[in-house]
Amino acid sequence: TSMVSILYKGLIGVITCSWLTSCQPAVSPPISDVPTRSIEHAMGTTQIPVTPERVVVLDSAPLNTAFSLDVIPIGRPEKATSPIYPKVNQDITSVGVGFQPNLERIFNLEPDLILGSKVVARGSYRKLSRIAPTVFTQDNGRYGNWQEHFLLHADALGQLKKAEELLADYQKRVDTLTSQLGQAPKNTTVSVVTHWSGGVLAYTTSSFSGAILQDLGFERNPIQSNSKKYALQPSKEKLDAIDGDVLFLMYDPDFDGSITKENFVSDPLWSTLNAVRQGTVCEVSGALWAGGRSILAANQVLNDIEACLQSAGDRKSTR
Repeated sequence: TSMVSILYKGLIGVITCSWLTSCQPAVSPPISDVPTRSIEHAMGTTQIPVTPERVVVLDSAPLNTAFSLDVIPIGRPEKATSPIYPKVNQDITSVGVGFQPNLERIFNLEPDLILGSKVVARGSYRKLSRIAPTVFTQDNGRYGNWQEHFLLHADALGQLKKAEELLADYQKRVDTLTSQLGQAPKNTTVSVVTHWSGGVLAYTTSSFSGAILQDLGFERNPIQSNSKKYALQPSKEKLDAIDGDVLFLMYDPDFDGSITKENFVSDPLWSTLNAVRQGTVCEVSGALWAGGRSILAANQVLNDIEACLQSAGDRKSTR
């Protein structure tokens, strides 16, 4: 056998081994002394540990959920930063972007539970399931059905009761804020937009933040209230698509093209908006308002809404 042949076979062996490790790891099923239970989710029914201890999350929604329940995952998405996450988030191993999770890295973490969503990582589900029990929600919460997904992820973490308590507390906050605002939501048209490299996105009532504004009873401008999409991309000239009595401008430094309130209001075109002229543009975190999609972010969105309306009211009272 020639040296070239030996090297060739060796190379094929390394490639095959690497592929098996990263793509089809041979992981033993849960050992018998680990109690398991059955859970139904978007991909079927899965046996999961009653008390998972090594959790990998593939998207910001389950990461947000885990932190809200005092669970520290061992793996998280690559770009999962938020002003409300604990400092320990920085030390959690990145497992790649949601659509292409790093299977080898996840395998090496030896998780006993993987949480994600069908819309993000459906193509990887079978391979992930060979690594550890994997539970997916139908989508990633950006369509406003964040409470449903929050409960499913919490259930998988064995924390359903605590999650239900957190949702009850959220509803109390909504009720209290609604009472304090009185007729303001019905008389105030709000807009939620972000600026990115592709232009402007206007978030609808079907989005995560849109669902929270709906909980409070706010009016939305016609374009943002009539859509099955979570966001629309109007042209820069269609100002009515993003105008309102109050405008929430999402800013996220991690996204190319995202701009601050200062840059937004100084733009010659945007400066003609009613909200800009009235001084009722409020800068909020895109990582929370668009990327949070769970209870921690929802509570902060309520804080932002309250602070923004208070600020807007102060401006009007001084005129």
